[in-house]
Amino acid sequence: MPKVATTATPGPDWYRRAAQVRGRAVPPPAAQASPDQPASRPRRLLSNSNRNLARDRIWSWSIPALAARLPDGRTIRTCPSAGVCAQACYARSGSYTFPSVKNAHLRNLAFAVQDPDGWEQAMKDELTARRFDGAAVRIHDSGDFFSADYARSWLRIIRSAPNTRFYAYTKEVRLHDQLLQPECPPNAAWVLSLGGTQDRRVDPRRHRIADVFPDEESIGEAGFHSQAESDLLAVDGPAPVGMAANRIPRFQRRQGDRTFGQWQREVDQQRRARRAATGSRTPERAGTSS
Repeated sequence: MPKVATTATPGPDWYRRAAQVRGRAVPPPAAQASPDQPASRPRRLLSNSNRNLARDRIWSWSIPALAARLPDGRTIRTCPSAGVCAQACYARSGSYTFPSVKNAHLRNLAFAVQDPDGWEQAMKDELTARRFDGAAVRIHDSGDFFSADYARSWLRIIRSAPNTRFYAYTKEVRLHDQLLQPECPPNAAWVLSLGGTQDRRVDPRRHRIADVFPDEESIGEAGFHSQAESDLLAVDGPAPVGMAANRIPRFQRRQGDRTFGQWQREVDQQRRARRAATGSRTPERAGTSS
């Protein structure tokens, strides 16, 4: 995430003036590591291969969604507070399942976990490149803030690149309230995304929230504001924010006509009713019913 310190921090509508950016070519299969043993160090940490983001000069950092096993045998829960979203996760379908993409995301995670200091410095060094000056970085096209130490590393990285804009959707509400928001640099913004096991902690009066709707039409009907024109509207546009679910048939069938937030509330209510009936005090976990 390199940058050159000359430009002022972009204004709230800067995404409308962003230049077109051509997506980075994917290396041929021969250049990829084997699925079982991804290379330990990525050549580049940030990608602009997502065309929907690249059109607005948004780069992205991705790690595996939900959980992944590292080459050293450790399993990392990369989305600790995933709830019903795990049942309709776009980052576990389509191109995200290609071996080359899975390997790239696993390499990123392995670097960040196995050598956090080296990863942090490599990210700071990469952000000094001119291409990031005045651009934006979406932290976690897939994955989430899986630990406080990892989140602190990101805060230091963000402060090192004041001419680059950073943003992230997160379901880690407690971490957001205790660390990310209190220590948020001026060039960063966070959006609490519904559909997680910490939804009960979300307060729309003080949190910027986003929900996933069955379709684009239902967003406005609910009084939410679509970010279809640009993903940066999630942080720069009016709130609350709505996005239409990806048109993946099996996920659409699971979601039905409800939002992720509504779906999560249904699952939470069902779980509380079961606990009340059995006298169980088992902690809430990711939704698996409905």
